[in-house]
Amino acid sequence: MNTGHTRFSRNLWTTVALLFALVIAVVLYMVLEQRVDQANQRRLQSLLLANELRQSSDDLTRMARTFVVTGEPRYQQFYQDILDIRNGKKPRPLDYHKVYWDLVTPQGVGPRPAGGQSIALLDLMRQAGFNDEEFRKLEEAKANSDGLTRTEFQAMELMQTTGPHAPADQARARSMMHDAQYHQYKAAIMAPIDAFYGLLDQRTLQEVNDAKEHVAGLRLALVVLGLALVAMLVRTNRALLA
Repeated sequence: MNTGHTRFSRNLWTTVALLFALVIAVVLYMVLEQRVDQANQRRLQSLLLANELRQSSDDLTRMARTFVVTGEPRYQQFYQDILDIRNGKKPRPLDYHKVYWDLVTPQGVGPRPAGGQSIALLDLMRQAGFNDEEFRKLEEAKANSDGLTRTEFQAMELMQTTGPHAPADQARARSMMHDAQYHQYKAAIMAPIDAFYGLLDQRTLQEVNDAKEHVAGLRLALVVLGLALVAMLVRTNRALLA
């Protein structure tokens, strides 16, 4: 009787311990799954910010080129708006990472309203948790893009020339926006962005893969603990009947 009671107590406490361990493992599993989701979310957010820098450069080019061809003042204003949003001088439109400037009406009405937040793109990048090397690449691209705006402003200023030199100045403005030097400036913007993509892929994919490996290991531990718990429940039941 005492031996059976001792065996039952031992099995019962072992079962309780396994159940406790299983609960802890489930909680850890949920935490690790959340970390995988967070790693994927950080990766997506980082890509969106880099894409915004790239897209803003292309939008600036398109607005400046359209202005020097058409002379329509609204394109010059759109150009300044893009710069002001990127530099945190104007509120960012909602869902700005989606298609925006291609959908702006001739009256200047955007597809979505301003979100109320005015923050520079570089500041958003600082908050995204890029490492030093990644951030340097983005700073380099941003600096080169800011440098290209000097050429674009000069071309738009020439487009507004009046008087007998206006035709020649306007022709020069159009040439400045399409010549070999302009394309070299654009390449100097895109090259560090391309390098950033490589660095980001290397880092974030490793983070995601590490998190997935931990989840897989814990999943195996959950299976083992679950089987062990079932086995102990069977033994405990037998000891109770005995």
